[in-house]
Amino acid sequence: VNAYRLLRRFVSDWREVEDLLNRAPANEKDFLAAMNERRPLFPTSDDVSGAATALMRLQHTYALSAADIVDGMIPGDQKEPMAAADCFYLGTVAYEAQNYERTKDWMDQALRKIDEEENGDISIATVYDYLAFAEYKLGNLRRALVLTRELAMLDPEHERAESNIRHYESQLAAKNRQKRGELGEDEEHESSQPNVDEMSEWARERRQYEKLCRKPVPMKKSMAKKLTCYYTTGKGHPRLILKPIGVEVAFIEPTILIYKNAINEKEMIQLKELAYSRLNRATAFNSVEGKYLPADYRISKSSWLGPEIDDSGTVQRIDNRIEAMTGLSMKTAEQLQVVNYGIGGQYEPHFDYARKGEEAFSNNDGGNRIATVLFYMSDVEAGGATVFPKVGARIIPSKGDASFWYNLLPSGEGDSLTRHAGCPVLSGTKWVCNKWIHERGQEFRKKCDRDQNANWDLHIPEKNY
Repeated sequence: VNAYRLLRRFVSDWREVEDLLNRAPANEKDFLAAMNERRPLFPTSDDVSGAATALMRLQHTYALSAADIVDGMIPGDQKEPMAAADCFYLGTVAYEAQNYERTKDWMDQALRKIDEEENGDISIATVYDYLAFAEYKLGNLRRALVLTRELAMLDPEHERAESNIRHYESQLAAKNRQKRGELGEDEEHESSQPNVDEMSEWARERRQYEKLCRKPVPMKKSMAKKLTCYYTTGKGHPRLILKPIGVEVAFIEPTILIYKNAINEKEMIQLKELAYSRLNRATAFNSVEGKYLPADYRISKSSWLGPEIDDSGTVQRIDNRIEAMTGLSMKTAEQLQVVNYGIGGQYEPHFDYARKGEEAFSNNDGGNRIATVLFYMSDVEAGGATVFPKVGARIIPSKGDASFWYNLLPSGEGDSLTRHAGCPVLSGTKWVCNKWIHERGQEFRKKCDRDQNANWDLHIPEKNY
């Protein structure tokens, strides 16, 4: 919320500052010249629009009321209350996206804040104009008419007010006649909430994904009894014999392991420093275009790090540690990918492996992605969980830990249960680092199995308590 407000105020207020400086004496314009040199680094209107869209994404995913967001009553650090101008801009962004439910939410809040503010620069008539049309699109004809009449009183010269009033009155009269049976039998109105059985698979997954982002789903007792913690040396790996690593079994089907304290503070700082100047908008494989492109369902910045760019040896050291922890070869693995999720940053449900027919890794000799290691390099104040909608698994980021799972079954087929997502960051920021390990080179470490139903044996010790 604070990030959105800062961006919006900077972009709108800087124009006024610039106008003032342009009218200043010539000898006082050095500051403006210095600022103009840095203009490419300034946030733009696109940044403000993106921040507004991210805020509404958070509102939807976490079922937050607009009133609570405006008043700063959301998880994480205390937020400053929003101004009428902040609410109004969010309403216009929602309006442009034809999201009339959100338009209504934010224009209602703009009206509330206008009443509370003594000196505001937002016109009530303009808010009524947006709000009336949103109500009309939502089927609330009576309120649309009331608001448009108020608009006409405030702005008698408004170009659309009178014609809209006549239109809404005509629509209401027709609706009243229909209720009285003058136009035949009343139509049966379906519930706005779709029947679960009639929902598309995408919609069901989306509902489960958002539910998991908000709170954990209770685990079956039969599965919870199998969860355990233990120390491992990676079958006597030299790097772990003197200092075994702690492992938490977070889920059973699919098996998700959490390696505790898998990366230290110094290493996390070094990776962030290496990545920072190389961060770019993250991409995802576009099956239509056949290449990796930015996508709305993946909002983050990422950087790829190989040992060749790291004089400190941190990247190589982490690669060696992953090999020791997992027992998998790094010869065909991809480079470390450092990812930063800022305001509203997310990665909607996806597979890490390439499905049949996809050529995502056609340029890679390593074959498909057999496994994923995901290091958490920050704690997140609120939001940002890693969730698996098909099975109800939910991993809360814990700084220094690393989650691990197999994307492929021993048969080489993709494990559909590993479809996962990164929930939007509600408060704070989220840094992660992932390693995608490929199947080539694992032949003598993790042997294949022709049994389509076989699972990997991870040698998890049984509970003895």
